[in-house]
Amino acid sequence: MVLVDKNQCVGCGICISVCPEAITLEVEKGFAQIVTEGVDCIKKVIAACPQNAIKEIKDKLFFAIGTDDRKTIKSNDHVGKSAYFQIFEYFEGNLAFRETRENPKYKEDETKVHGDPGKAKATASALAGVDVLVGKLMGPNIVRLKNQFVCAIVRQKEIADVVDVIKNNICAIVHEKNKKDGRERRGLILK
Repeated sequence: MVLVDKNQCVGCGICISVCPEAITLEVEKGFAQIVTEGVDCIKKVIAACPQNAIKEIKDKLFFAIGTDDRKTIKSNDHVGKSAYFQIFEYFEGNLAFRETRENPKYKEDETKVHGDPGKAKATASALAGVDVLVGKLMGPNIVRLKNQFVCAIVRQKEIADVVDVIKNNICAIVHEKNKKDGRERRGLILK
């Protein structure tokens, strides 16, 4: 699937001059939009973009959204303290619900500081196969978790709205995921 990253496109129109049958400029939105992928010049469109805003996304990605009630995002604490994780799969522009996973109960030890590595390990154990961890807040363990996951912050309350925000920001998410060294990843604020 070929997408335009609306957060990187500056509306210059160079891509359109290369392949007008594949892409158009949405002047009111302020960015280009793919019209059809099934043309020979689509690879040239990707290469022509001076902002690197046009991307081909082939990956399947798995997202874990922290929740206590399976309908709304965990809002009163960081994502690692969620009771459950709703797991979604992204492929070819669709984000589909796959399963609910329980967050294993980490035995709190008052002698341990906030951001304890054991807490990160316990959360990560519930997230096997997940690429992106999504929550309203991340605790201090973000420095450990981002080595394993793309950590994404959203401000929406309803999981249905969070799904839309994820789809609208998929290019930025893939960019972070593809960084070879997890220490180079940064937490994303998705709007």
